[in-house]
Amino acid sequence: MKTLLIALSALPLLVWAQPQAENHIPYIETNAKADSLVVPDEIYLSIQLREQDERTKVSVEQLEKRMFEALRQLDIDIEKQLKLADLSSNIKTYFLRRKDIKKSKRFELKLHDATTAGRVLAALEEKGISNVHLSKTDYSKLDELKLHLLSKAVAKAKKRAHAMAKPLGQQVAEAIFISDSHSGFVGYRRNTLDEVVMFSMAEADAAPVPDIQFKPQKIQVSVQIRFRLSK
Repeated sequence: MKTLLIALSALPLLVWAQPQAENHIPYIETNAKADSLVVPDEIYLSIQLREQDERTKVSVEQLEKRMFEALRQLDIDIEKQLKLADLSSNIKTYFLRRKDIKKSKRFELKLHDATTAGRVLAALEEKGISNVHLSKTDYSKLDELKLHLLSKAVAKAKKRAHAMAKPLGQQVAEAIFISDSHSGFVGYRRNTLDEVVMFSMAEADAAPVPDIQFKPQKIQVSVQIRFRLSK
C-alpha cells in the first residue's frame, strides 16, 4: 500500500517534468508574409424583369425575349451563364384592384471580365432593361494562390531564421511548430459598390459602352514558424 502511494505521488512530477524538458529545446521563432494583387474573374449580375403599368405594359415574357437577344448578340452562353434566381407575382395587387397579376423574374448572369459586364449593361439598357446591378464577385483561383503564397512565406521565414542563427554559430534544424493565417480578398458585394470604379460616358463623342473596372484586392498570408537550433 505504501509503495502504491509513492508511485501515485510521483505521477504529477513526471507530468510536470515533460513540458519542462520541451521548453529547454533551443529554438528560433520567425514570421513572414507574402501577398499578391488579384482582380475578380467571376462577376455576377442580378437582372430584374418586371411588368410595367397598364398604359405601356410590357410583359415579363417580352422583356425576357429582349434580354436573350441582347445576350446572344454578345456571344454569351445563356445555358451555362444565366440562371433563374427568383420568380414572383404581385398577388396583393390582383385581389385589391382586380387587375392582371404583375409578374417579375430575377436572373443571375455570370461573367468573367469587367469589359463584358459593361457591354451587357449597355445592351440591356438599349432593350429597356435597366434594373441590373452587381450582386457579387469572386476569384476562381483563390485557393491555389493562397497555397503559392504560403510556400513563399515559409521560404522567407526559413531564410530569415538562417540569417538570425548564423552570427550565433548555430544551425537551423527542423521546424517544431508552424501556423498560418490569411486575409484580403472577400469579393465585392452589392453594398460595397463604392469600391468598384464605374465610368459611364454619356457625351455624344464618347464611347457608348460603360467602362467598368475593379480595383485589385490584396491577398496576404502570414506564417509563424519555430525551428529547432543545433550547434
